[in-house]
Amino acid sequence: MTTAATRPTAVAAISSLLQVIFVSSSTAVKEDRLQQRQLQVLSEMVSGPARGKTLALHLDAALPADVRQEVLAVEAVRRTPHFTLSLGVDHSHRQRSKQQVKAAALPRGSSSSSSILHVVLWPTARPELLRGLWLHWKPCNMLLFSLGSSLDASVLRDEALSGVEKLTLIGHMSAEADRGSDALGVYTVLPFSSGVRLLGPWERESFNRWEALFPDRFPSFQGYTFHIASRLKDEPFFFPSVKDPLKRNGVGLDMMECLSAKLNFSYTATNNSPDSKWGASSNGVWDGVLGMVHRREKNFTINSFLLDINRSRDFDFSTPIHIDGFGVYLRSPDPLPNWMSFAKVFQGSVWLAVLFAFLASTCFTLLRVRRVPCLTNKEKYTRFCMQYFLAMCSSLQERVREGWSQSLERNRPTRGLATICLDIQRPLVAQSVPLLPAAVPLRILMALWFVHGLVITVAYTSNLVGIFTSPVYPRRLQDLQEIADSEYRSLSDTQARTVILKYLTTVNTEA
Repeated sequence: MTTAATRPTAVAAISSLLQVIFVSSSTAVKEDRLQQRQLQVLSEMVSGPARGKTLALHLDAALPADVRQEVLAVEAVRRTPHFTLSLGVDHSHRQRSKQQVKAAALPRGSSSSSSILHVVLWPTARPELLRGLWLHWKPCNMLLFSLGSSLDASVLRDEALSGVEKLTLIGHMSAEADRGSDALGVYTVLPFSSGVRLLGPWERESFNRWEALFPDRFPSFQGYTFHIASRLKDEPFFFPSVKDPLKRNGVGLDMMECLSAKLNFSYTATNNSPDSKWGASSNGVWDGVLGMVHRREKNFTINSFLLDINRSRDFDFSTPIHIDGFGVYLRSPDPLPNWMSFAKVFQGSVWLAVLFAFLASTCFTLLRVRRVPCLTNKEKYTRFCMQYFLAMCSSLQERVREGWSQSLERNRPTRGLATICLDIQRPLVAQSVPLLPAAVPLRILMALWFVHGLVITVAYTSNLVGIFTSPVYPRRLQDLQEIADSEYRSLSDTQARTVILKYLTTVNTEA
């Protein structure tokens, strides 16, 4: 009896054990198949609608190490420019790779560029991670990719994502009865209309374009009322009417009228801030118009503000609609005295080059003259024939003959240093040489020196005529570095307008 009674119990226990084993095995197979499907969809998304975008992969610290490796091993991800960041509750970047360091070194504002797609990969939705991500990166395009078996699409309503222009969520559609066990859905959120919206199950053909994966989240504001922080002292953007001070005018107001009619919204605007200030930060606290926006008392402002690094940390700017130019005003220098005009024809480097050439030619001529040996009658006759041939082609025939008759009387020249310097100097002042040298190398040197003197005299004369026609001024400052290195310093804001106008009316208008 005991054996017969315990047999059904044993059979039931074995049956339950086999069911647990089969269920566990089936669950593992489903999870593995779902993970492969998720990696496939990730690859299709990167190589399809996100092609041409730089990827910023934010990997949740809760992801297993093997899942991280499989994500980074996806062929499409490896072929696409990307950098990876570890996403944790403390928002720190632990174990930073070279790509992470490079990403952290990106200029502020470049991470929010439309050319970068921020992809958040996590096993389950963790809204607390999104707040730190938004504060640090302020992304323009964001894709939330769930690598788990459950999905919470309500995370799209999180306030940290309200400023993202393009936002989409891809996750497992386990709640859909008519979908397969490995089907992935594509979701987005329309803040002013239907809220979270299912765009459909992922199919490569349906989401092969960027606009299909990231539709416009703000096609209409559904009559929403925006509250604008503004000051009525900002011409030409927002200012009171001359005829009716209670009426508002300005480019900003005209733009709001056009946008409100197009996008279906209304607005209110303030005439001044509570403290009558524009907005400055002190210990992280903003005042004025920007303070109302920072404290979320108002939605935005339509006044014109200068873009700087402090404001970019806490505010988002629209595309600039107006650009101001800033210049540096310096007093025009007085013209140089007339006696300095003779030296200012050439720069100092040109004068040094002329002096060097003069000294080199003088030294070469002096050394060559002193090394001339006694001439034989044959050499004298040969030299005479050469001189006579050259004289036939010029008006120096008589001088050459005269020089020859003198050279017959002496075998060694008696020209000294003073004579040589005067002869070398003559071409520089447009004078001829009374006697050509006898040696061929000196003749070649003299010919080149005559060409050099011709160029120098023509250039000097032309520039001197131009200087006498137009006064010469000292060299102007060319760039900001020269201004910083100079003794000039800026005027105070209260004196700038008066002093600049005085300078412009009293000094020479020559630029």
